[in-house]
Amino acid sequence: MALFLIYGKNNANSDPLKEARGCYKIGDIVEVLDDSKHDGDLVANPVAPPFYLVRITGVTKEQALKYMAPYIDPVTVGTENTVTLRRRLHNVEVDNIPLAVRQTLLADRYIEFTWQQVRNYIRNRMTNETAGETP
Repeated sequence: MALFLIYGKNNANSDPLKEARGCYKIGDIVEVLDDSKHDGDLVANPVAPPFYLVRITGVTKEQALKYMAPYIDPVTVGTENTVTLRRRLHNVEVDNIPLAVRQTLLADRYIEFTWQQVRNYIRNRMTNETAGETP
């Protein structure tokens, strides 16, 4: 199992380039953690805003690390001067998840899913495809 630490608000910067490349937005995966980093006890270990913690069964930390990759300008891929367009290539479409799940996330800031339940809400910003059958 893996834990996704997901950002829950939009940060802004007056410089549009810094905002796009360096500011976390809603649904950005901030970190992928090993399952042992949180035991699910929200009383002893609450999740502080603006973060959400999502435990995903059916995926290991090693498999999930690919969702931490930055969004690189396709024109500059493979060149010496790659340009980062966004901090993350993948994001979780928080606005599209079912209302009951969003309400649980807002209340507890923590939820558990299987890979099959969450895969359609993880989207590649470059290709606009969801994460797919396997992580």
